[in-house]
Parts: sequence; structure tokens; C-alpha cells
Amino acid sequence: MRLSIEIDRQLRLILAVVGRLREYAGQSPTEALDLIAKSTTEDKIPPSLRETLKAFWEFRNLVVHGGRSREGFAMRSVDYGLRILRMLHSIPRPSFIVIGVVYIFSDNTCTTVRSDVQGVLLDHLGPNAENFGSHIHPSRRDYIVGQSVSWEWNTAGEGWGESWYREPKSGEIKYAWTESLEFIGRPLDEI
Repeated sequence: MRLSIEIDRQLRLILAVVGRLREYAGQSPTEALDLIAKSTTEDKIPPSLRETLKAFWEFRNLVVHGGRSREGFAMRSVDYGLRILRMLHSIPRPSFIVIGVVYIFSDNTCTTVRSDVQGVLLDHLGPNAENFGSHIHPSRRDYIVGQSVSWEWNTAGEGWGESWYREPKSGEIKYAWTESLEFIGRPLDEI
């Protein structure tokens, strides 16, 4: 059971950083792999992962739901489970790291603070450790510098129009966005 919980957690973490966690009903690991495949190329998923995951879940269901525990099932399940975790860890995924939280302004001279939102500065690293630079996004959530966060957005919100911010290190006024919805990424340790 512990391995199945950790496998589900790892699947959720991958889905969180590729922006597909909200689409996952949490019922089937195959469903999670299908969503991951939509966000990455299928060749990034180890070929044997689907078969190993299916075999593990069959053993798990036999033991949990069928009450059957034949000799060797436990060790075979552990072996499958550990292989699955290694394969999941090998799937390249992006990461989003909080590097700052700043005030957001509605004017290009940065004199009128938007009181209903702040800006979260994120470093964006690609699935193969490519550096896509830092980006700013509006959010009402509190973040801590150094947090790894999921890629999630409030698509039901109204968003904010043209905005600016002061770059934390230099104090230089920078254009934030023309229009943006709210970023609602969660710290990965909360997923």
C-alpha cells in the first residue's frame, strides 16, 4: 500500500508541473500516464512503464480487494513498485522555482499599487534542465523564495490588465504583462 501511495504521489507531482493535475481524477495510474504523455512526448515515458504499472496494480488489487496473498506476491509487488518509482523519477519534467514576490502596479511609473494582487517571480527550467529564464505572474497566494511550485492557473477568474513591477535587485521598472489570469501554483511539498 505504501508503494502505491508513493507511486500515486509521484504521478501527481509530474502532472502538477506539466499543468495537468486538475484533469486527473485520481482513479487510474494509466489515466495519469495518458495525461503526462499529452504534455510531453511519448518517448519521454519509459516504454516498459505502462506494462510494469499495470502488473503492479493487478497484484495490488488482488491483495487489497481480493484478499488473496499468494506466496511471492508481496515481493513481486515491491519489485514492480520500486521499478515504477525509478522510471517515474527518470521522466524529464519542467520545474518552477519561486525567486521573488513583488508589488504590482497599474501604472508605468510604479506609483499606484494593485492592492488585490502581487507578482510571483518564477525561474522556469525545462524538462532537460534548459533555462527558460524568469517570468512574473499575478497571484493572491503567498509564496516563499526557493519553493518549487506546480503550474496551475485560475481560469475562472477575471485576471488583471496591463501591469508593471520593480525588479527586486536593481529597482528598475519592468513591464509585467498586458493581461493575465491568476497563477495559483501550489508548493510541490503540499501535493
